[in-house]
Amino acid sequence: MRIPFKGKYRTLNTVKISAQSLRLNLALYRELAPEKMVCPVLKANAYGHGLTEVAKALDPEKPEFFVVDSLHEAYQLKKAGIKSKILILGYTFPENLLRKKLPFHFAVSDLGTAKALSKYKAKVHLKIDTGMNRMGFSVENLPQVLEKFKELKVEVVGVLSHLADADNAHDVSYTKQQFKKFEEAVQMVRTAGFEPEYVHIEQSAGALYEGGFNMVRLGLGLYGVSPFADNDMRAQDLEKLQPVMQLESTLAGIRDLVKGDRVSYSCTFAASRDMKIGMVPVGYYEALPWSLSNKGVLEVKGVLCPIVGRVCMNYTMVDLTGVEDPEIGDKVVVYAAESGAKNSIANMAKLAGCIPYELLTRVIQGMRREVVK
Repeated sequence: MRIPFKGKYRTLNTVKISAQSLRLNLALYRELAPEKMVCPVLKANAYGHGLTEVAKALDPEKPEFFVVDSLHEAYQLKKAGIKSKILILGYTFPENLLRKKLPFHFAVSDLGTAKALSKYKAKVHLKIDTGMNRMGFSVENLPQVLEKFKELKVEVVGVLSHLADADNAHDVSYTKQQFKKFEEAVQMVRTAGFEPEYVHIEQSAGALYEGGFNMVRLGLGLYGVSPFADNDMRAQDLEKLQPVMQLESTLAGIRDLVKGDRVSYSCTFAASRDMKIGMVPVGYYEALPWSLSNKGVLEVKGVLCPIVGRVCMNYTMVDLTGVEDPEIGDKVVVYAAESGAKNSIANMAKLAGCIPYELLTRVIQGMRREVVK
Protein backbone atom coordinates (compact mmCIF):
# COMPACT_ATOMS: atom_id res chain seq x y z
CA MET A 1 0.00 0.00 0.00
CA ARG A 2 1.40 3.38 -0.97
CA ILE A 3 1.04 6.18 1.54
CA PRO A 4 0.37 9.50 -0.19
CA PHE A 5 2.45 12.49 0.89
CA LYS A 6 1.92 16.03 -0.30
CA GLY A 7 5.12 17.55 -1.62
CA LYS A 8 8.56 15.98 -1.27
CA TYR A 9 8.88 13.61 1.66
CA ARG A 10 12.09 14.25 3.62
CA THR A 11 13.78 11.02 4.61
CA LEU A 12 16.01 10.52 7.63
CA ASN A 13 18.41 8.30 5.67
CA THR A 14 19.61 8.49 2.08
CA VAL A 15 22.01 6.35 0.06
CA LYS A 16 23.84 8.60 -2.39
CA ILE A 17 25.25 6.85 -5.44
CA SER A 18 27.92 8.50 -7.57
CA ALA A 19 27.32 7.76 -11.25
CA GLN A 20 30.69 9.31 -12.08
CA SER A 21 32.51 6.94 -9.71
CA LEU A 22 30.70 3.96 -11.23
CA ARG A 23 31.84 4.99 -14.69
CA LEU A 24 35.42 5.67 -13.55
CA ASN A 25 35.70 2.29 -11.83
CA LEU A 26 34.36 0.48 -14.89
CA ALA A 27 36.76 2.42 -17.11
CA LEU A 28 39.71 1.51 -14.86
CA TYR A 29 39.00 -2.20 -15.16
CA ARG A 30 38.51 -1.86 -18.91
CA GLU A 31 41.94 -0.24 -19.03
CA LEU A 32 43.50 -3.01 -16.91
CA ALA A 33 41.88 -5.74 -19.03
CA PRO A 34 41.65 -4.14 -22.49
CA GLU A 35 41.06 -7.39 -24.39
CA LYS A 36 38.19 -8.53 -22.19
CA MET A 37 34.54 -7.66 -21.83
CA VAL A 38 34.04 -6.18 -18.36
CA CYS A 39 30.53 -6.92 -17.11
CA PRO A 40 29.05 -5.20 -14.02
CA VAL A 41 27.66 -7.56 -11.38
CA LEU A 42 24.37 -6.21 -10.01
CA LYS A 43 23.25 -9.07 -7.79
CA ALA A 44 22.23 -8.43 -4.16
CA ASN A 45 20.61 -5.12 -5.12
CA ALA A 46 23.85 -4.07 -6.84
CA TYR A 47 25.79 -4.80 -3.65
CA GLY A 48 23.36 -2.61 -1.75
CA HIS A 49 23.67 0.36 -4.12
CA GLY A 50 20.33 -0.12 -5.90
CA LEU A 51 19.71 -2.54 -8.76
CA THR A 52 17.92 -0.30 -11.26
CA GLU A 53 19.77 2.85 -10.18
CA VAL A 54 23.17 1.35 -10.97
CA ALA A 55 21.94 -0.31 -14.16
CA LYS A 56 20.52 2.94 -15.52
CA ALA A 57 23.73 4.78 -14.69
CA LEU A 58 25.88 2.22 -16.54
CA ASP A 59 23.62 1.14 -19.41
CA PRO A 60 24.93 3.99 -21.63
CA GLU A 61 28.44 2.50 -21.21
CA LYS A 62 27.16 -0.51 -23.20
CA PRO A 63 28.53 -3.42 -21.16
CA GLU A 64 28.19 -6.81 -22.83
CA PHE A 65 26.14 -8.04 -19.86
CA PHE A 66 24.70 -7.00 -16.57
CA VAL A 67 25.14 -9.97 -14.24
CA VAL A 68 22.44 -10.80 -11.66
CA ASP A 69 21.62 -13.72 -9.39
CA SER A 70 17.93 -14.32 -10.02
CA LEU A 71 15.21 -14.35 -12.64
CA HIS A 72 13.36 -11.79 -10.52
CA GLU A 73 16.29 -9.34 -10.76
CA ALA A 74 16.52 -9.91 -14.49
CA TYR A 75 12.86 -9.02 -15.01
CA GLN A 76 13.26 -5.95 -12.81
CA LEU A 77 15.97 -4.71 -15.17
CA LYS A 78 13.87 -5.58 -18.20
CA LYS A 79 10.93 -3.65 -16.75
CA ALA A 80 13.23 -0.67 -16.10
CA GLY A 81 14.07 -0.51 -19.80
CA ILE A 82 17.67 -1.69 -19.59
CA LYS A 83 19.11 -2.38 -23.04
CA SER A 84 22.23 -4.40 -22.17
CA LYS A 85 22.03 -8.20 -22.17
CA ILE A 86 21.45 -9.87 -18.80
CA LEU A 87 23.19 -12.97 -17.45
CA ILE A 88 21.57 -14.82 -14.54
CA LEU A 89 24.10 -16.67 -12.37
CA GLY A 90 21.86 -18.21 -9.69
CA TYR A 91 19.65 -21.27 -9.61
CA THR A 92 16.03 -21.03 -10.76
CA PHE A 93 13.37 -23.69 -10.24
CA PRO A 94 12.95 -25.35 -13.68
CA GLU A 95 9.16 -24.92 -13.50
CA ASN A 96 9.71 -21.15 -13.39
CA LEU A 97 11.48 -21.36 -16.75
CA LEU A 98 8.55 -22.84 -18.65
CA ARG A 99 7.52 -19.72 -20.51
CA LYS A 100 7.62 -18.75 -24.15
CA LYS A 101 10.04 -15.85 -23.83
CA LEU A 102 13.27 -16.04 -21.86
CA PRO A 103 15.23 -13.04 -23.13
CA PHE A 104 18.21 -13.66 -20.85
CA HIS A 105 21.40 -15.71 -20.63
CA PHE A 106 21.51 -18.40 -17.92
CA ALA A 107 24.40 -19.99 -16.04
CA VAL A 108 23.53 -23.68 -15.79
CA SER A 109 24.83 -26.15 -13.19
CA ASP A 110 22.35 -29.02 -13.49
CA LEU A 111 20.63 -31.07 -16.16
CA GLY A 112 17.10 -30.25 -15.00
CA THR A 113 17.63 -26.56 -15.70
CA ALA A 114 19.36 -27.35 -19.00
CA LYS A 115 16.38 -29.41 -20.12
CA ALA A 116 13.89 -26.67 -19.25
CA LEU A 117 15.91 -24.01 -21.03
CA SER A 118 16.47 -26.13 -24.15
CA LYS A 119 12.73 -26.17 -24.85
CA TYR A 120 12.81 -22.44 -25.56
CA LYS A 121 16.29 -22.28 -27.09
CA ALA A 122 17.51 -20.06 -24.25
CA LYS A 123 21.15 -19.06 -24.26
CA VAL A 124 23.20 -21.04 -21.75
CA HIS A 125 26.54 -20.50 -20.03
CA LEU A 126 27.81 -23.88 -18.86
CA LYS A 127 29.14 -23.59 -15.31
CA ILE A 128 32.17 -25.64 -14.32
CA ASP A 129 33.33 -26.25 -10.76
CA THR A 130 37.10 -25.82 -10.77
CA GLY A 131 37.65 -25.75 -7.02
CA MET A 132 35.07 -23.50 -5.39
CA ASN A 133 32.95 -26.60 -4.64
CA ARG A 134 29.77 -24.61 -4.75
CA MET A 135 27.82 -24.66 -8.03
CA GLY A 136 28.86 -26.12 -11.37
CA PHE A 137 29.51 -29.44 -13.12
CA SER A 138 32.68 -31.27 -12.13
CA VAL A 139 35.38 -31.59 -14.75
CA GLU A 140 35.37 -35.35 -14.17
CA ASN A 141 31.70 -35.62 -15.17
CA LEU A 142 31.91 -33.07 -17.97
CA PRO A 143 32.12 -35.57 -20.91
CA GLN A 144 28.79 -37.18 -19.93
CA VAL A 145 27.25 -33.73 -19.33
CA LEU A 146 28.30 -32.54 -22.78
CA GLU A 147 26.79 -35.63 -24.39
CA LYS A 148 23.50 -34.91 -22.63
CA PHE A 149 23.67 -31.25 -23.68
CA LYS A 150 24.07 -32.31 -27.31
CA GLU A 151 21.13 -34.69 -26.97
CA LEU A 152 18.98 -31.87 -25.54
CA LYS A 153 20.28 -29.44 -28.18
CA VAL A 154 21.24 -26.89 -25.52
CA GLU A 155 22.48 -23.61 -27.00
CA VAL A 156 25.80 -23.21 -25.18
CA VAL A 157 27.07 -19.68 -25.80
CA GLY A 158 29.33 -19.43 -22.75
CA VAL A 159 31.45 -21.34 -20.26
CA LEU A 160 32.18 -20.04 -16.77
CA SER A 161 33.65 -20.88 -13.42
CA HIS A 162 34.41 -18.98 -10.21
CA LEU A 163 37.70 -18.30 -8.45
CA ALA A 164 37.88 -19.15 -4.76
CA ASP A 165 41.17 -17.56 -3.67
CA ALA A 166 42.11 -14.84 -6.16
CA ASP A 167 42.60 -12.20 -3.46
CA ASN A 168 45.25 -14.25 -1.63
CA ALA A 169 48.31 -12.00 -1.30
CA HIS A 170 50.72 -14.77 -0.31
CA ASP A 171 49.92 -17.83 -2.40
CA VAL A 172 48.51 -17.85 -5.94
CA SER A 173 48.93 -21.60 -6.47
CA TYR A 174 45.24 -22.45 -5.95
CA THR A 175 44.15 -19.77 -8.39
CA LYS A 176 46.62 -21.01 -11.02
CA GLN A 177 45.34 -24.54 -10.44
CA GLN A 178 41.79 -23.32 -11.09
CA PHE A 179 42.85 -21.52 -14.26
CA LYS A 180 44.50 -24.69 -15.55
CA LYS A 181 41.46 -26.80 -14.76
CA PHE A 182 39.19 -24.28 -16.44
CA GLU A 183 41.34 -24.22 -19.57
CA GLU A 184 41.05 -28.02 -19.75
CA ALA A 185 37.28 -27.82 -19.33
CA VAL A 186 36.89 -25.17 -22.04
CA GLN A 187 38.91 -27.31 -24.43
CA MET A 188 36.66 -30.28 -23.69
CA VAL A 189 33.60 -28.14 -24.46
CA ARG A 190 35.07 -27.08 -27.79
CA THR A 191 36.20 -30.59 -28.69
CA ALA A 192 32.62 -31.75 -28.09
CA GLY A 193 31.50 -29.41 -30.88
CA PHE A 194 30.28 -26.38 -28.92
CA GLU A 195 31.57 -22.92 -29.78
CA PRO A 196 31.18 -20.71 -26.68
CA GLU A 197 31.43 -17.00 -27.38
CA TYR A 198 31.89 -16.03 -23.73
CA VAL A 199 34.55 -17.66 -21.54
CA HIS A 200 34.79 -16.25 -18.02
CA ILE A 201 36.16 -17.11 -14.61
CA GLU A 202 37.63 -13.78 -13.46
CA GLN A 203 36.09 -11.30 -11.04
CA SER A 204 37.40 -8.10 -9.40
CA ALA A 205 40.53 -9.81 -8.05
CA GLY A 206 40.99 -12.36 -10.83
CA ALA A 207 40.86 -9.74 -13.57
CA LEU A 208 44.48 -8.83 -12.82
CA TYR A 209 45.72 -12.32 -13.67
CA GLU A 210 46.81 -13.12 -17.19
CA GLY A 211 44.52 -15.66 -18.75
CA GLY A 212 43.18 -16.64 -22.15
CA PHE A 213 39.59 -15.73 -21.34
CA ASN A 214 37.52 -12.92 -22.76
CA MET A 215 35.16 -11.73 -20.03
CA VAL A 216 35.35 -10.39 -16.46
CA ARG A 217 32.45 -10.32 -13.98
CA LEU A 218 33.13 -7.11 -12.08
CA GLY A 219 31.60 -6.97 -8.60
CA LEU A 220 33.29 -5.33 -5.60
CA GLY A 221 35.72 -3.28 -7.69
CA LEU A 222 32.86 -1.69 -9.60
CA TYR A 223 31.67 -0.13 -6.36
CA GLY A 224 35.08 1.37 -5.56
CA VAL A 225 36.35 -1.12 -2.99
CA SER A 226 39.56 -3.01 -3.67
CA PRO A 227 39.46 -6.79 -3.24
CA PHE A 228 43.10 -6.71 -2.10
CA ALA A 229 44.62 -6.00 1.29
CA ASP A 230 46.65 -2.78 1.58
CA ASN A 231 49.92 -4.73 1.77
CA ASP A 232 49.20 -6.62 -1.46
CA MET A 233 51.29 -5.26 -4.35
CA ARG A 234 48.32 -5.74 -6.67
CA ALA A 235 46.41 -3.13 -4.67
CA GLN A 236 48.52 -0.46 -6.40
CA ASP A 237 46.77 -1.16 -9.69
CA LEU A 238 43.46 -0.26 -8.07
CA GLU A 239 44.46 2.87 -6.16
CA LYS A 240 42.28 4.98 -8.46
CA LEU A 241 39.10 3.16 -7.47
CA GLN A 242 36.49 5.55 -6.08
CA PRO A 243 33.85 4.43 -3.55
CA VAL A 244 30.41 4.82 -5.08
CA MET A 245 28.20 4.89 -1.98
CA GLN A 246 27.81 7.55 0.69
CA LEU A 247 25.24 6.69 3.33
CA GLU A 248 23.85 9.80 5.00
CA SER A 249 21.59 10.04 8.02
CA THR A 250 20.31 12.76 10.34
CA LEU A 251 20.89 13.79 13.92
CA ALA A 252 17.49 12.91 15.40
CA GLY A 253 18.11 13.60 19.07
CA ILE A 254 20.61 15.17 21.49
CA ARG A 255 21.06 14.33 25.16
CA ASP A 256 23.30 15.65 27.94
CA LEU A 257 24.90 13.01 30.16
CA VAL A 258 26.54 13.39 33.52
CA LYS A 259 29.47 11.31 34.64
CA GLY A 260 28.36 7.74 35.30
CA ASP A 261 25.30 7.74 33.00
CA ARG A 262 25.03 4.59 30.93
CA VAL A 263 23.97 4.30 27.30
CA SER A 264 21.94 1.69 25.39
CA TYR A 265 21.32 -2.01 25.95
CA SER A 266 23.42 -3.99 28.43
CA CYS A 267 24.85 -0.71 29.76
CA THR A 268 28.18 -1.35 28.02
CA PHE A 269 29.07 2.35 27.93
CA ALA A 270 29.34 4.58 31.00
CA ALA A 271 30.15 8.29 30.66
CA SER A 272 33.57 9.01 32.18
CA ARG A 273 32.67 12.72 32.30
CA ASP A 274 29.81 15.07 31.58
CA MET A 275 29.18 14.88 27.84
CA LYS A 276 26.70 15.31 25.02
CA ILE A 277 25.55 12.41 22.83
CA GLY A 278 23.51 12.27 19.62
CA MET A 279 20.94 9.77 18.36
CA VAL A 280 21.27 8.67 14.73
CA PRO A 281 18.31 6.74 13.21
CA VAL A 282 20.42 3.98 11.67
CA GLY A 283 20.87 0.64 13.40
CA TYR A 284 21.51 -2.98 12.58
CA TYR A 285 18.23 -3.17 10.68
CA GLU A 286 19.18 -0.36 8.30
CA ALA A 287 22.93 -0.77 7.81
CA LEU A 288 25.18 -0.81 10.88
CA PRO A 289 26.19 -4.19 12.32
CA TRP A 290 25.88 -4.77 16.05
CA SER A 291 29.62 -5.53 16.12
CA LEU A 292 30.35 -1.80 15.64
CA SER A 293 29.02 -1.11 19.13
CA ASN A 294 31.56 1.04 21.01
CA LYS A 295 33.91 0.76 17.99
CA GLY A 296 32.78 2.57 14.87
CA VAL A 297 32.66 6.28 14.08
CA LEU A 298 30.10 8.47 12.30
CA GLU A 299 30.73 11.96 10.99
CA VAL A 300 28.72 14.93 12.28
CA LYS A 301 29.49 18.41 10.87
CA GLY A 302 32.95 17.27 9.80
CA VAL A 303 33.82 15.69 13.17
CA LEU A 304 34.30 11.93 13.60
CA CYS A 305 32.11 10.89 16.51
CA PRO A 306 32.68 7.54 18.24
CA ILE A 307 29.74 5.16 18.59
CA VAL A 308 28.85 4.79 22.26
CA GLY A 309 26.91 1.85 23.65
CA ARG A 310 25.22 -0.92 21.75
CA VAL A 311 24.03 -0.34 18.21
CA CYS A 312 20.23 -0.76 18.39
CA MET A 313 17.80 -2.02 15.78
CA ASN A 314 16.99 1.48 14.49
CA TYR A 315 19.29 3.81 16.43
CA THR A 316 22.96 4.37 17.10
CA MET A 317 24.31 6.81 19.68
CA VAL A 318 27.48 8.86 19.16
CA ASP A 319 29.71 11.04 21.32
CA LEU A 320 29.24 14.64 20.12
CA THR A 321 32.32 15.99 21.91
CA GLY A 322 34.04 18.41 19.54
CA VAL A 323 30.96 19.09 17.42
CA GLU A 324 30.20 22.79 17.49
CA ASP A 325 26.55 23.63 18.25
CA PRO A 326 24.98 20.34 17.13
CA GLU A 327 21.29 20.55 16.26
CA ILE A 328 18.55 18.09 15.47
CA GLY A 329 18.46 17.80 11.68
CA ASP A 330 22.25 18.02 11.18
CA LYS A 331 23.61 15.68 8.51
CA VAL A 332 25.42 12.55 9.66
CA VAL A 333 27.73 10.63 7.31
CA VAL A 334 27.48 6.96 8.24
CA TYR A 335 29.63 5.53 5.42
CA ALA A 336 31.84 8.03 3.63
CA ALA A 337 32.60 7.96 -0.09
CA GLU A 338 36.33 8.50 0.46
CA SER A 339 38.49 5.38 0.63
CA GLY A 340 40.83 6.95 3.18
CA ALA A 341 38.10 8.07 5.59
CA LYS A 342 37.94 6.32 8.94
CA ASN A 343 34.25 5.65 8.28
CA SER A 344 34.71 4.36 4.73
CA ILE A 345 33.14 1.01 3.93
CA ALA A 346 36.55 -0.71 3.91
CA ASN A 347 37.66 0.76 7.24
CA MET A 348 34.34 0.23 9.00
CA ALA A 349 34.37 -3.40 7.83
CA LYS A 350 37.76 -3.85 9.50
CA LEU A 351 36.38 -2.39 12.74
CA ALA A 352 33.33 -4.64 12.50
CA GLY A 353 35.42 -7.74 11.85
CA CYS A 354 33.67 -8.50 8.57
CA ILE A 355 34.20 -8.02 4.84
CA PRO A 356 33.12 -4.92 2.85
CA TYR A 357 30.59 -7.00 0.90
CA GLU A 358 28.65 -7.59 4.11
CA LEU A 359 28.38 -3.91 5.01
CA LEU A 360 27.36 -2.89 1.49
CA THR A 361 24.66 -5.53 1.09
CA ARG A 362 23.40 -4.85 4.63
CA VAL A 363 22.07 -1.42 3.55
CA ILE A 364 18.35 -2.12 3.34
CA GLN A 365 16.58 -2.05 0.00
CA GLY A 366 13.82 0.23 1.31
CA MET A 367 16.18 3.12 1.98
CA ARG A 368 16.01 5.97 -0.53
CA ARG A 369 18.69 5.83 -3.23
CA GLU A 370 19.71 9.07 -4.91
CA VAL A 371 21.99 9.01 -7.96
CA VAL A 372 24.31 12.01 -8.12
CA LYS A 373 26.73 12.99 -10.88
